[in-house]
Amino acid sequence: MMQRILVLAALVAGLAAPLGRAQAAFSPLTPEERAVKSALSSLVRQEDQAILSGEQKRLQDVFLPGKTSREALGEAKERRRFLRAWAAARGLEVTSVEVSLRTPHITFRTRDRVQVFAVVSEAYTYRYAGETVEHGFGLGVRHDYFLRREGGRWYIQADYFTDPLDQDTRIPQPATPESGVAVRGPAPTKVGDAGGRDAAAYADRYCGAAPGCGNGGLYNSHYNNYNGEGGDCTNFVSQALKAGGLRESPSWNYDERRGEGSRAWSNAEGLRDYLDGSGRADIFAGGRYADVTRPTLRHPQGAARDLQLGDLITYIERGTAVHSGLVVGFDERGVPLVDTHTSDRYHVPWDLGWDRTTRYLFWHVHYPQPRPAPAPSAHGR
Repeated sequence: MMQRILVLAALVAGLAAPLGRAQAAFSPLTPEERAVKSALSSLVRQEDQAILSGEQKRLQDVFLPGKTSREALGEAKERRRFLRAWAAARGLEVTSVEVSLRTPHITFRTRDRVQVFAVVSEAYTYRYAGETVEHGFGLGVRHDYFLRREGGRWYIQADYFTDPLDQDTRIPQPATPESGVAVRGPAPTKVGDAGGRDAAAYADRYCGAAPGCGNGGLYNSHYNNYNGEGGDCTNFVSQALKAGGLRESPSWNYDERRGEGSRAWSNAEGLRDYLDGSGRADIFAGGRYADVTRPTLRHPQGAARDLQLGDLITYIERGTAVHSGLVVGFDERGVPLVDTHTSDRYHVPWDLGWDRTTRYLFWHVHYPQPRPAPAPSAHGR
């Protein structure tokens, strides 16, 4: 896992401009490059569909036969296992996936060996058991693929990426219904205040390569992209908090001239410490999945259903804050949906990719209230 992340991080660091700070003017693909992109698109589509359907042979056919692709195939099988386990634990079915991709870099090592850096966009649909309403969410993942052609067809030989279905690198086993009682029934009304709505709207616009995101699938070019420097999740959340009306402070700020955010701005642990001491947000619930979904006197439908638009979730592993996500919506069951960076997510159920050992902090953010409009003058027109 660590080797995969380091390889990908090194490549992303070299591509920070086209992925975040500016949209590069890429040269048109050559016929050979177009053929590789078409083959890769078919392979990725087949992989994702086989993961959903559980077709072992179809999944194996994506990868180069032999030992060299064993790790990539193993990761795909693990992704399939986690997604199926998570869906079963939540009482839902992931029904379909649509795939598109961009290929900023295609490098021919030999005629039959190609390295491709690709930004893969995946649009998923799901529905709860016994119901017909379908929900959708999007993932955007940056991959460093190594392709090999044998017998006239292309295969994936290696695939380095940060798996959005395995955010927690400890024990990728989702919490089960026995460890957390999810309340069923109509979702409560949680409109949130104007600041929270503005923060959610910003997140939807700039969440990146996930289907559903705006801005042409690109980050806000006024900010640095930290994907190659440990992750961009908190930098993105801070931007949304600012869009919701929070003013920068001496310890929570972004320096446009230097292209760098403070620790509180760009680091999950730093933002947690800042919010905890600043009074700009309050922790109203925390703990493992069971703790934040179980009905209590304070939260009769579970704390997760009391989140509002623009609220913040901090994800904790081994006592350290490792990730931040912004609440941007709710499905018909009242399950909070989040937007994030690294990997890019659009309206994804808040616990997808995290396991039974993960701890969460739920923050209610105190966005400034809009000033009331001045009263009409009493002196006429």
